[in-house]
Amino acid sequence: MSSPTATFVNLPLTDAELFSWLHQAVDEHAIMAVTDAAGVIVHVNEQFCAISGYRREELIGSTHRLIRSEQHAPEFFANLWDTINAGQTWQGTFCNRAKDGRNYWVASTIVPLMGPEGKPRYHLALRSDVTRLKETETQLRHEHATLEEQVAMLRTKQEELAAFYDHAPIGISWREFDEAGSPSVNHVNSRFCEIVGLTAAEAADMHNIIRVTHPDDRVEQQRLTAELYDGTRNLFSMEKRYLRPEGNTVWANLTVVVLRNDDGRVTHHFGMLQDITERKRAIHELESKEERWRTYLNTASEILQTVTPEGRIKWVSSAITAKLGYGPDELLGRRYQELVHPEDAEAWQAFFHRTLAQGASAVAIEYRAKHADGRWIWHAMSASAYKDRDGRTAFLGVGRDITLRREAQQQLKAALARREEMERIVDRSPSVVVLWRAGENWPVEFVSASVRQYGYEPDYFTATNRGFIGITHPDDTTRVSAELEAHAAAHHDEYNQEYRIVCADGSIRWVDDHTVVRRNAKGEVTHHEGLITDITQRKAAEQRERELQERDLRTAAEIQSHLLPHEFPENDVVEIQALSHPSMLIGGDYYDVLTVDDRHLGFVIADVSGKGAGAALVMTECRAMMRLSAENELRPSRVVSRVNRMMQPDMRPGMFVALFYGIIDLDTKVMRFCRAGHEPPLLLHPNGEVDQLPGAGLAVGLDEGELFDEMLEEHEVQLKEGDLLALYTDGITEATNPHGEEFERVRLATSLERHLDRPLDEVVKTVDRYVRNFCVLEPNHDDRTLLLVRVI
Repeated sequence: MSSPTATFVNLPLTDAELFSWLHQAVDEHAIMAVTDAAGVIVHVNEQFCAISGYRREELIGSTHRLIRSEQHAPEFFANLWDTINAGQTWQGTFCNRAKDGRNYWVASTIVPLMGPEGKPRYHLALRSDVTRLKETETQLRHEHATLEEQVAMLRTKQEELAAFYDHAPIGISWREFDEAGSPSVNHVNSRFCEIVGLTAAEAADMHNIIRVTHPDDRVEQQRLTAELYDGTRNLFSMEKRYLRPEGNTVWANLTVVVLRNDDGRVTHHFGMLQDITERKRAIHELESKEERWRTYLNTASEILQTVTPEGRIKWVSSAITAKLGYGPDELLGRRYQELVHPEDAEAWQAFFHRTLAQGASAVAIEYRAKHADGRWIWHAMSASAYKDRDGRTAFLGVGRDITLRREAQQQLKAALARREEMERIVDRSPSVVVLWRAGENWPVEFVSASVRQYGYEPDYFTATNRGFIGITHPDDTTRVSAELEAHAAAHHDEYNQEYRIVCADGSIRWVDDHTVVRRNAKGEVTHHEGLITDITQRKAAEQRERELQERDLRTAAEIQSHLLPHEFPENDVVEIQALSHPSMLIGGDYYDVLTVDDRHLGFVIADVSGKGAGAALVMTECRAMMRLSAENELRPSRVVSRVNRMMQPDMRPGMFVALFYGIIDLDTKVMRFCRAGHEPPLLLHPNGEVDQLPGAGLAVGLDEGELFDEMLEEHEVQLKEGDLLALYTDGITEATNPHGEEFERVRLATSLERHLDRPLDEVVKTVDRYVRNFCVLEPNHDDRTLLLVRVI
C-alpha cells in the first residue's frame, strides 16, 4: 500500500519521503534531541553524540542533567521549563559539559509537541555549536577591559611614585638605551643596593653587579640576558646568589623584562630583585631535620606539591586552601595541568619534564593557576626532582602567588616613560605602603592613597603626625608592640606581622604587615617601611579550617590526656611529679608509673618519632604493651625486649620509639634500668653533684629483636635520700630560642639544681617556665615531657 502524498513547495512528495528528507537535512545542519514530557531523552542524532562525547546508548533514557554545566543559575532552567510546558517555543544560548569535562556553547530552539489534552507530549531540541563565537566574544570583552585599565593607569602623582620606587620592599633597577642601541647608566633603588651590598654609585656600573654575582650563576644569567637582546624572549626569572662585601651570600629572585620599539630593538631593561635568603635557608633546614620540614609544610605561605611522573598530584600542602581555594584532598589524583591556564600549559609541561630530566629547575616558571572560584592567579614555581618510595623520579614544586608582583610589573613597565604613572600604581594597589619613624606611636611620614580602602585619607596620618598604631585593634596593640621590640632586640631588618585594624566605619580588617627596617650609618633604626595587605578573607578561611581540625583533635587530645597518669601509686619511699606538653593538640610523648608488684615501682618515659595523630597512635600502643608486659617482671630489659618484639612488626619503616624504663625496689632503693635509644636521665644528689645515667640500646621498632636484644644494656644504681631522678624527652633539651641556641641538658640540670629543696610540684612548674621563657617568639616544634622522682 503506497504512502499518502503531500505537496511541499509545489513538489509531490509522500509523507515518508518528506520526513526522510527533513530528517537528513536536520542531521546535516543541527544537533538534535527529542525528550518526553518529563525530559527523558528518547532520540539523539550523530551530531549530538559527537559534540557531547557520549554514545547514543549512554544518552537514551537519561536527562540533560548528564551534560549540564555549572554556568547557569537554577532560575535559567526554571524559565526554560515554564516556557515549553506552556506550549511555547523557547530559544536561547547555554553552556553544556562534554563527557571529557570540557564546556561547549550551543544556540538552542526547543519546540513542544502538544497532545490532545493541551499538554506537551514530546520536546524537539535543535542546536548549533557556537563555542568559538562565545570564546571570541569573551576575548573581545577582556581586551576592551584591559585597554580601559591601561588608560586609567596613566593618571598618577610624581612624589608618591618616587617614594614607592625609593622605598619599595623589593629591589628595582632599570636601564635606558640610546638611539644607537647602547645601554646607559643602570638606575637602582635603595632596596636593590641593600640586597647586593653595593652603593648606588657602584651599582650604576653593570660590571660591579656582575662582579658580586656568584660565579656559578654568571653563565646562566648571561645566557638569559643574551636571549633578551637577540629577541628570543622578553623576560626571564631566575634564582641567583650575590657575594656581599662582608663575606656572606644572599639569595635573590631576579626578574628581568625588556621593552622594545617598533623595530624590535630594546629600549628599556627593567629588573626586580626579591631577597629570598630566608626562604632558601628555611628549605635547607627542612631538608636536614624532619620537624622543621613539617613546620614549614604547615606554615609556609608557598604552595608545596609533589607530582607523579605521569603528571598527577600526589600531595599538596595546606597553603593551597588560602592561595587557590581548594582543599588539599580534593586535588589528589588530578592532573596538575588541569590547574594551568591553556595558554601556559605547553610551557609548564616543558618545565615539568625538564625538571624530571635535569633534577632541578635553574629558572623558575611563571604561569596562571586556576582558583577554585574560576579566577586565574599568577604563580611562580621552582622545582626539583626526588625519588619516591617506589624509586621513581617524581616532581616537587614550590609555588608562590606573584599576582601582586605581576600587577606591579605590568604597571611599572607602562610607567617607565613617565614617573607619574608609578605613583598611580601605588594608589591602585590593594596593598598600602607606609613609612613611619622609629619611636613612640610610630608617627607616619608617608602613606599611599590606597589607605582609602580602610576609610582614611592619607592626610589623616601625615598632616597630624598620627601613628599607624592608632588604628590597630586595641586587643592587638600590646602584642604588636611586643613583637616589634623583640624583632628590634634580635636585630631583624625584615619581618612580617599579622594583626587587626579598625576602619573608619568601625569595621575590623585583618592585615599582613611586611616591614623593612631602615638604619642610619651608625646602624641605628630610623624608619620602618611597611607593605600592608588585607588578609581578612584568608584569616576567615583559616579560622574555619582550624575549627574543623581542632574539633577532632580536641577529642583525640582529651582521650590521650586520660591515658597519662594523673595520680601516682601511694608509697613512703619516693614522691613523683610530671608534666607533658604536646607540640600539637596530640603528641607522641608518653610517661607512666607502673605497679610491678607490692614493693616495686616501674618508671617509663618514651618519645615516638614524628608528631601528631600517627605518633599518638603509636604512643597508645606502647602504653598498652608496657602495662601488659611489666606486671611481676623485675628485669626492665626483658620488659623492653618483649615490647619491641610485639610492636616492631606493626610499625611503618622509619618510625621508632625512644624509651627509658627503670624499676625501683622500695625496700633497698636500688633502681635497675635500661635505655632504648632515649635521652640519658639525670640523677641530682643533695650535695650538688649531677650524674648522667649510662646505658646503650636501639630505639624500639628499629630491629625485629636479635640485634635489639644484643645492644640493650641493663644497669642499676643505688638511690639515696634526697636524690632527684629527672626523666625527660628531647623536646626540652632541643628547644631553641630566636638565636637558634638549644636549651640543652646543662640548662636543664642547672634549673633543677637551683630548686632542689623546693616542693616537687614547684620544681616542675619552674622548669616549664624556664623553657617557655627561653623559647619566646619561637614555635614549639616538639613534644615536651618531664618526669621527676625524688627519694624521700
